[in-house]
Amino acid sequence: MARVKLTEYRAKKLILGEAYSGVSLSMDSEVLFPKDAHLVVKVDQGIKKRMKQGLVAVDIAPHKIHAQLKEWNKRGFTSFLAEELVPHEQAEEQYLSLERVREGIRLLHGRNGGIDIEEHPESLTESLLSQENVAEISEQTGIPVPFLARVLSVFESMHFSFIEINPLLVRGEEVHLLDAAVLVDSAAQFFVSDGWSDADITEATASHEAEEKIADLQKTTPASLKLKVLNPNGSLFFLLSGGGGSIVAADEAALKGMGSEIGNYGEYSGGPTQEETYLYAKQVIALMLASKAKKKALVIAGGVANFTDVKTTFAGIESALAESAEQLRKQDIKVFVRRGGPNEKIGLAHMEKFLQQEGLLGVVYGSVTPITQAVDDAVAAL
Repeated sequence: MARVKLTEYRAKKLILGEAYSGVSLSMDSEVLFPKDAHLVVKVDQGIKKRMKQGLVAVDIAPHKIHAQLKEWNKRGFTSFLAEELVPHEQAEEQYLSLERVREGIRLLHGRNGGIDIEEHPESLTESLLSQENVAEISEQTGIPVPFLARVLSVFESMHFSFIEINPLLVRGEEVHLLDAAVLVDSAAQFFVSDGWSDADITEATASHEAEEKIADLQKTTPASLKLKVLNPNGSLFFLLSGGGGSIVAADEAALKGMGSEIGNYGEYSGGPTQEETYLYAKQVIALMLASKAKKKALVIAGGVANFTDVKTTFAGIESALAESAEQLRKQDIKVFVRRGGPNEKIGLAHMEKFLQQEGLLGVVYGSVTPITQAVDDAVAAL
């Protein structure tokens, strides 16, 4: 069993049924709202804290939707949602969530909801919700019985694991879901054919061209090749090997106050060939060169490998660096290395000589030096 997230469109459609008037959009969708409509348009890909990330446009006219979607599409997003704006005061915003726990279905409710709810967990009240006590919970929370009963029914029949509605507006018997997030049990898909399907499952990611290329490369090799673009305009980029070492390197950068400046995360490990490492490195280097940061550095780091050959993988990285050496020098980018494993001495010696000749040398460390040192040196150079 895995908990997977549904799109907000599907979540609201399941909860509200035909009463829901929101529209799921892609870049090619035709906008059918009245010309004088006031809309809220969002990225609908399971992203948390969308408002704080600029992924929600409030009170937008229908003729401006395409331009907004185009802007988000440039950031890698492809699925969107448009709804009619519900004017309201912040004081009206409430919080509601249901989660399947050992004891039953746990309900959390807060009279003060909104985007800062996580900073005030003490404001939430907790209870167990069942068909038998809907009226009682309704009286406690002020949420109408019909709506609460409907949410519970859908929660059970559609095999929800979790639902969060925030903000929730309650105006007498009228209820508005301004934002909704739903997790479902993926193993239950067979039983809900009339409710949700694979097409309604989303991931909290924006698809970047570099990520797609590495994903395609991963399909052709038993090695592990992973890439996630975090900040396209970051100043610190990584070529990391091995899961543990990758975590340590990224954590060290964050501890040094550079978390928001990390351009990418991922790994090459599991014994990739020289060619595979070259193709992987090319994508990271291209990302770094495209970044608009004024100062940039590349960290090539990893733990002490068991069987990933340092000499072989470094040869692939050197080939990728050589192709872009002139651009790297123009941007005054330096390379900081820490690595260990089979053929460590030969690989490190060759890498240091190469970086020195190309004018890219920051530092080169072997396994006797902590992996964090290369990160610290790179941060200091920025």
